[in-house]
Amino acid sequence: MEDKLTQLYDRENFFKLLSRHLVSAHDYNVKLALLVIDINRFDRINRLYDYPTGDLVLIQFAKLLKNIKRDQDYVARIGDNRFALILINIMNTGHAKLAAQKILRQLEVPFEIDAEKIIVEATIGISLCPLHASKTTALLKESEVALELARKNKQSIGITETSEEDLISDTWDIELAIDEALGSQQFSLYYQPKVSLETGKPVGAEALLRWKHYSRGFIRPDIFIPIAEKTGHMKPITSWILNSVLRHSSKWTTKWGHLSVSANIPPDLILQLDLKDFVSNAIKLWGNDDVTLVLEIIERSLVEDTERCFEVLREMQAMGVKISIDDFGTGYSSLAYFKLLPIDELKIDQSFVFDLVKDKANEKLVSLMIELAHNFDLHVVAEGIEDKKH
Repeated sequence: MEDKLTQLYDRENFFKLLSRHLVSAHDYNVKLALLVIDINRFDRINRLYDYPTGDLVLIQFAKLLKNIKRDQDYVARIGDNRFALILINIMNTGHAKLAAQKILRQLEVPFEIDAEKIIVEATIGISLCPLHASKTTALLKESEVALELARKNKQSIGITETSEEDLISDTWDIELAIDEALGSQQFSLYYQPKVSLETGKPVGAEALLRWKHYSRGFIRPDIFIPIAEKTGHMKPITSWILNSVLRHSSKWTTKWGHLSVSANIPPDLILQLDLKDFVSNAIKLWGNDDVTLVLEIIERSLVEDTERCFEVLREMQAMGVKISIDDFGTGYSSLAYFKLLPIDELKIDQSFVFDLVKDKANEKLVSLMIELAHNFDLHVVAEGIEDKKH
């Protein structure tokens, strides 16, 4: 059954869903979070405007929650102006707070209803299973208590005080901050040039993502990128990167002529249906005939569904995009599928290049990789060349 006004799950179905997923959380030893969201002073909205307008506010608020939730999550209306968000399979309280922060940030934009701009505010109570409770009514009560405590303390988000069992990661503040980093221009791109060994001139560049946090300063990519992948932020970040590298590189061709510009594609995005669309859209907006876009993928991207991955990569090539295998030799290299790879470039990992002059074994491996690539008409890029000896 649905709530007739908002088309969300109603209170009865909410209890059924929560009960079922609490059992699953227990069976699979994973965490679940329940957010109870209350629209502040909703009776005042009804008085200032009218009840039909109040209904429209509820409908728009429901749409906001549906847009924020992940595919596996659930939203319900459990009271007149009270809603619930069930977060399935989360890591810790930081992820629940991230969802709450998203809701509050969306509410910073007033609702536009019948030419009126209505400011809507909310208070959110959070509880986790099994940390705070493992039964349906108990977990709901914990969230409602947390909500009322937040309201009493004039805060927007409340959560029952956690114990050490929660094991909140040291990086939960980064998880919360990633969501707003793009909008506040905290991300930037640095470019590592690709230089031809024959001419000594730049033939392209690789985009390197950097993040300068307002309080932490620069955060290493090996710290924030796995967090961004885990929290589902890599798609918008990658879209921003693609648009930015094409826009930036179009200004370089006057001095350097035809160039390539490389951007990394996270493994999880390779099989997503809209990858082709946002690559195509970036090219349409910023594409330049003198710039070749190169998508760098790592070998483990090909493992989950090799046939579908190859199909996606061929679609990219048909658009004029080049494909590069990054960190070659460190992943799932297999000569059985190498001959089938729809790629244009092989990028030798710097672990093979480092100390190449002294390490004869690495020298032989690099020679083999170069010969292999050339036999398949692939370009070769080597990471970590720091001096002429290399």
